[in-house]
Amino acid sequence: MSRIKQFKSQTRDLIHRGFDRHIKLAVTGLSGAGKTALITGVLEQLLYANESQNLPYFNVRQHQRLIGCRLHTSPNWDTPRFDYEKAIERLTGTPGQWPESTRDVSEIRLELKYHPERGLAGKVLDERRLTVDIIDYPGEWLLDLPLLSLTYEQWSEKQRTLFSTEPRKKLAKAWLHQLNDLTAVATDDNAEKQIKVVAKAYRQYLADCKEQGLKLLQPGRLVLPGELAGTPSLDFFPWPLEQPVPDAWQSLLERKFEYYKEQVVKPFYQNYFRHFNRQLILVDVLSALEGGESYFDELKLALNEIMQSFNYGQNSLLRRLFSPQIDKVSFVVTKADSVVPSDHAKLTGLINALTLEGRQQLQFERIPFDLFSVAGVATSQWKQLKNGTNVLEGIDQSGELIRVGAPHVPGRLPTREDWQQGYVYPHFQPNFTLADSPLPHIRLDKLLNSVIGDKLR
Repeated sequence: MSRIKQFKSQTRDLIHRGFDRHIKLAVTGLSGAGKTALITGVLEQLLYANESQNLPYFNVRQHQRLIGCRLHTSPNWDTPRFDYEKAIERLTGTPGQWPESTRDVSEIRLELKYHPERGLAGKVLDERRLTVDIIDYPGEWLLDLPLLSLTYEQWSEKQRTLFSTEPRKKLAKAWLHQLNDLTAVATDDNAEKQIKVVAKAYRQYLADCKEQGLKLLQPGRLVLPGELAGTPSLDFFPWPLEQPVPDAWQSLLERKFEYYKEQVVKPFYQNYFRHFNRQLILVDVLSALEGGESYFDELKLALNEIMQSFNYGQNSLLRRLFSPQIDKVSFVVTKADSVVPSDHAKLTGLINALTLEGRQQLQFERIPFDLFSVAGVATSQWKQLKNGTNVLEGIDQSGELIRVGAPHVPGRLPTREDWQQGYVYPHFQPNFTLADSPLPHIRLDKLLNSVIGDKLR
């Protein structure tokens, strides 16, 4: 694409957004939430919408006003394209595999052509078009917004509270051992080198936390560095000890922390976040339940941190720095195919309870929000046996067809007694061929109608 064509394309995008013909839909969630699978499922359903009856609650399709949908070239050359084709290849391979997890920002554009149903457009125009840019980015990066209002000392104090609790206390032993060894010999001449060694150990500690299912991991780029992997900007860590930071290290650690805020965190919000106007926040509630009480509580803490990114009050940090323009947020519990349909409402109830505090701010700012339980790609089948027992059938990780009874989903936030019984959910694998497209889903039609349906009238 020439520079002139790129300029024309970007100008057309501005005009479309001005006339409400362009949506930038951001999809985020902490690692393991199923972002890639959900985006792939959304693309599948839209691209094949007129070839199936999979979208009964997507009004533009059910009213037979959808002419078609196609993938379109994005004018944003700075962002990698979301690899939809590779995701489908993995889902329909032999054996089927889940798509690779989100590790950086990616984007894909699609264009929907439809017949308008009302207003002047419905009287004058036979067809209209809506451009939708879907942006996939790691939810861990949103965890960094609160750092902007903290000093290095304040951030370290907050992290010390986390280090004192299990399972973090155990996981931090190797890192703290490395820290103590080098603190004893801290010198001005070797400060950069010593800090780099400790920072590497801290990143490994965060990786171990992530592997164990912990969610509140800061800084987010140390967990998912993207294009910053291996750069000195990630060579820092919070101070975990009660005794002061060695003089040889203090200034350097403080400067690196400030650099990270100014050169990493702020540019993400300036270059990406402030341009989004619709946001999906994906949450893996079932894995948190499986992990136990401490993991579930940590998910709640992480969600509260993430939701600071949607505090748009006049005195908020976001408003002062970035002027974001998100006008609708949807909280989406994923992996609904791991429980029976009668328990889907319980999943929605849990995300309602987990996000209650943060959503009060959305209500105050009059930002519409919805709650959903979905499966971007559904890998199980629900059956009710003759005796009335609900079961799920699907392929397990060894490739065998299994049948499991309906797993228990709490109808409220679990109590101490509830946690003692534990929660276990099936982990089904994809088992499809290309002939199965569009792949089965759960409730993507309702999600799509909520997120883009109002622009397709």
